[in-house]
Parts: sequence; C-alpha cells; structure tokens
Amino acid sequence: MWENNHKKNIVLNILLVLLILAIVGALGYAMILVRAQTREHDEQLSQIYVQQQQQQVEARQESLTAIQAEYEKDMQTVADYLPGIVCWGDSLTLGSSGNVSYPSVLKTYLDTYFCDIYDFRSTIENAEDYARLKWDEYKVDVPVVNMGAGPESSQTILGRSGAMPYVLKSDLTIPAEAEPVEIFLQAVDENPVTPLTGGNAGVNNVTIDGIEGVLAIDSSTSSYSSTYRYNFTRSVPGEETVVPKGTQVLTAATDLYRNYIHVVCIGTYGKFSSADDLVNQVKLLLSRQTQNSDRFIVLGLCSVNGYTSSSFYMDQIDTAMMQAFGNRYINVRKYLMEDGLADAGITQTSQDKQYISAGRVPLSFLSTSSSVELNGKAYTLLGKLVYSRMESLGYFDEVYDELSIKETTKRILKDDPGYFDRIIKNTLN
Repeated sequence: MWENNHKKNIVLNILLVLLILAIVGALGYAMILVRAQTREHDEQLSQIYVQQQQQQVEARQESLTAIQAEYEKDMQTVADYLPGIVCWGDSLTLGSSGNVSYPSVLKTYLDTYFCDIYDFRSTIENAEDYARLKWDEYKVDVPVVNMGAGPESSQTILGRSGAMPYVLKSDLTIPAEAEPVEIFLQAVDENPVTPLTGGNAGVNNVTIDGIEGVLAIDSSTSSYSSTYRYNFTRSVPGEETVVPKGTQVLTAATDLYRNYIHVVCIGTYGKFSSADDLVNQVKLLLSRQTQNSDRFIVLGLCSVNGYTSSSFYMDQIDTAMMQAFGNRYINVRKYLMEDGLADAGITQTSQDKQYISAGRVPLSFLSTSSSVELNGKAYTLLGKLVYSRMESLGYFDEVYDELSIKETTKRILKDDPGYFDRIIKNTLN
C-alpha cells in the first residue's frame, strides 16, 4: 500500500510539474505574443509617425513652394510693368554739384512710398509658422538710372543712347594691337557730337564694326576747347581692320534699359533746328523703349543753347511738346515760375519777380545768376513732380494691386499720418 501511495505521489508531482511547465509555457507564449503585438503596434505607430512627419515635410514644402511662387508672381508683375526708370538728359538730369538730382529724388519717393513698405510677409497666412524664413529677403527694388551728363547737345545724347548712333566721319584703321588711334565722330546728319565731355553716362565700351574698345578724349584736348579730339583703343588685340566712313559707333547703352520707363529732357544745349525738330528727336529717343511704350515722361526746357531764350521761343517749344505728348509732358519752366516757390516754401524776392515777368525760371531756383543750371531746391521739386505725374497716369497701378501696396499704405497712415512726409524730409535732408 505504501508503494501505491509513493507511486501516486510521484505521478502527482509529475503532473504538477507538467502543469507548471504548461502554465509557464503558456505564460511565455502569451508574453511572446504580447511582445510581438507590442512590437507590431510600435512599428505601426512608428510608421504612422514617419508618415505624419513626411506629410508635414511635404505640406511645408508645398507651402514654401507656394510662398516662393507667390513672391515670384509679385516680382513678375514688377518686371512686366515697372522694371526700372531711366532718365536721359544733359547736366539738368545729371544734377547739381551737391549730388542732388531729380532722378535721385525720384528714387527716394519710389523707395519711401513703394519699395520700403512692400510687406510680403503680411500677405501670407500663418506666416508665424515660417519663423525660419528670412522675410527681409523678400523685397522689391525699382532702379532709377541717371543717364544725364554735362552740357551735351541733344544729338550727342541721342548718340550715346543708341537711338541715333554716332558714325565715323572718315575711314578708320584699327591697329592689330590694343593701342590708341585717333577717331573722328559725327551725327548721322553730319552735325558735330561731343560725347564724354560731361561724363561717361553709357558711352563705354563702344563697338565699331564688331570690335569692342574704349573711346576717350585725347589728352592733348584743352578743357576750354570748343572742339574735341578722340581716341579709340580696342580691348583685345586682333587683326588690323579698315573701317569705312559712315560706320556706326555703338555705345554700351545701346541695348541697355530698353524695357525701362523713359524720362527725357534734352535740348538745353542745342542741337535742334526748331520746336518740331526737338519733338521728333524726343520721339526718336523714346522709340528705343520696347516695353510699356506708352509710359514715359518728357520734361520741358528752362533755356536753350546754354543761355536764356525769349519767352516767346520757349512758349513755342512748350506748345509743340504739349501737343505731341499731352499729359506725359511736364512744363518745367511754367511750374517753377507759377507754383515752384510756394511748393518749396520760398518767399519770392524782387529778383524772382523780375525773372518771372520775363518768362524765366526764378533766380531762387538757379545755381547762379549767370547760369542756366538749376539748384538742389529745383531738382527736389522736379523729382517729386515726376513721381506724382507717373502715379497720376497709373504707371504704378498694376504693381500696387499685385503687391498690396495701397493696403499697407493705409495701415501705416492710420497709425502714423505723418510717416511718409517725415521719411522723405529726413532722407532728402
């Protein structure tokens, strides 16, 4: 009997061990299943996280691409309608010795009322989500190029603009080496021209019969001479070339700024035969403008041939210009005589009154009593006048609308009504 109990205990122990092993095995298997499920779940979560991250990256990239596309759209509008402004003229365009010119004042107004208040970030929804973007790099610039020089004739200006290129007055033999050779220039109608006498202003480098080089006034020419001698030096040595009389001398500016809005003021120092001739010359210069060709400004003269002319002759020129160019023409002389002093805050002097009664620009706007050159006060008025006329003619409208300039301006003026006047004053001073 004892043996039977012993055997029974052994069997029970074995069954217990097997049961324990079965339980342990089941638990182990369960743990393996749980770990597998956990691992699978973790992998699924990881995949979801990666997908979410990828989606966020793609969404952000799409947003950045959309932002860039919107900015490029803005810049394309600028390129289409206001890529820049080029001002052609003589010393009245070049400006005064104090570095004041109407083009520089015009640029100040463009920057203040246009470029500097362009706020691209304000047009983007949730712009704060893109804090890493350098928003100050999303800006706009409208260049204003001063192509004024010294006391040049209208035909000299036409030549360096490329509208009526200079031509060789006689045959020219260009040496093989890059050494200077004397060159004789004239206008196509054989009138004399004097480039470089008032600065480069788009002349160099010139190209003659496909050969590029530098045009220079001969050092032997006196600064007091009425005639000038010129040299041409090719840039790169080549073969000796004989260029016949009448060949065009193409300036560096010939193909520059053609899509810019043109502002033209020529004729203060001749060379035109009549008011109608001057009108035709201005039209010729304007014809080089290839983009928005109906957008330009023509500035009237204050004197002719370097000295004060009769008011009757000046009135003839102004009438011809007004008939030809309408509201794109600004009668500078009339403005300075009638409204300029008040706009500049200048009290009229007895000499001013005498000048005005003779149909002349007031003395307060001349650099000296014996000069036809204007001073900084006059140029400041003209820069503002050109900007205001362009704005009234709608030259900025498309860009204003695309870049939301007017909305930004309204917000600024609402908070600070004197903001723009203060900026202009501080800048010009």
